[in-house]
Amino acid sequence: MTHLFGALCLMVLGVISFFSLYQWAHAILAILHKASPSDQRRARTTRFLILIPAHNEEDGLPETLQSLSSLQYPNDLVHIVVIADRCADDTAKVARAGGAQCLERNEGPGGKGAAMSWAMQVLRKQGVVFDALVIVDADCLADSRLLEAFDDALAKGHEVQQGYNYLSNPWETPFTRVIAVTSVLRNFLFYGGKEAIGCSAMLSGTGMCLSRTVVDQHGWSAFSVAEDWEFSVSLLLNDVMIHFNPLARVFARESKGLKQASRQRLRWATGKYAVMTNGARRLFLQGLSRGKANLIDGAVTLAAPNYSSQASMTLFAIVCSLFLRQEPAWGFLFPWSVAVLGSLGGYFLLGVMHTQSPLKTLAGIPYIAVFLPWRLSIEILGFLGFGRKGWGRTFRDSATRRKTPDT
Repeated sequence: MTHLFGALCLMVLGVISFFSLYQWAHAILAILHKASPSDQRRARTTRFLILIPAHNEEDGLPETLQSLSSLQYPNDLVHIVVIADRCADDTAKVARAGGAQCLERNEGPGGKGAAMSWAMQVLRKQGVVFDALVIVDADCLADSRLLEAFDDALAKGHEVQQGYNYLSNPWETPFTRVIAVTSVLRNFLFYGGKEAIGCSAMLSGTGMCLSRTVVDQHGWSAFSVAEDWEFSVSLLLNDVMIHFNPLARVFARESKGLKQASRQRLRWATGKYAVMTNGARRLFLQGLSRGKANLIDGAVTLAAPNYSSQASMTLFAIVCSLFLRQEPAWGFLFPWSVAVLGSLGGYFLLGVMHTQSPLKTLAGIPYIAVFLPWRLSIEILGFLGFGRKGWGRTFRDSATRRKTPDT
């Protein structure tokens, strides 16, 4: 039994140490390569089609449309379309009242990916003209310079872009304060580091931009619960890079607590593990056979445990190593596990420092004692395949949403 626990602890520490170093390397690169707004002053000619998939989103959609109406971009070059997919509320009515074209869908396979693919086909038949497609969720606020940032990157040849996804309510509850930090870890430090060395990001479901060329060549071919991860794998395997654009920002309203967030997080976890099982293997093998480091990096990104899972696994290793401290062969495990926990703690504090209000963020740290067991249980259930298979709206209490910068 001692050898079993020792081997398990050794395996956990080896995996988490690798990912901790991997994350720190990205974080350092991101800080050294922090993006700044373009000083380029040029005429805006790119025609944007903004697609908003919506399922029973009459409450949040008005604010989303209002934020899009305030974009600093020529109005005649922006066309907004809401997909009212199987809605039992007034989503379609709200969309039209907000000045958007609305496509109502009540038949065919369910899911966000299927809804977007259907809408693209309808718009193609209608002859809608655009140069780039932007996808924004119906519960998000858009930064006023969203399209300018996408346009600048398109001019540099970036055919697919993922924007910076942050929260519109980072200080509302202890839960949102923790999520604000993990958002900075994922966007600014992790994907920002990838951008610094020319590696591909992954799509995150909202705040995405696809050039017309990519839309014509690939359409939208991902229909699983984790349609963004699935489409990311497909693009990478077809040698299409996903550029992380930190200046293109959207702000989603986060759930206030565990009860509201559980269904959504379980759906995400279930979808991610379904995609990861085959996607990471395909990316890794293709990367090796074709000599493409970017594909191998994509496989590592897809397979990486999220930050909270890494922390929980490290705490498990510390407990195991405490029982093994008296065994000469395993005595090295305890200081190693403490060092790994220190590395993860330092990484988290680095994320805290890069929120717009570190002191407010620190007030949420005690909540981590509740957050980590909850998140680990979500991951375990997701790995086992539990969770909703379809597209459902995550309930959030209505409240005034604030658009705030992340750093």
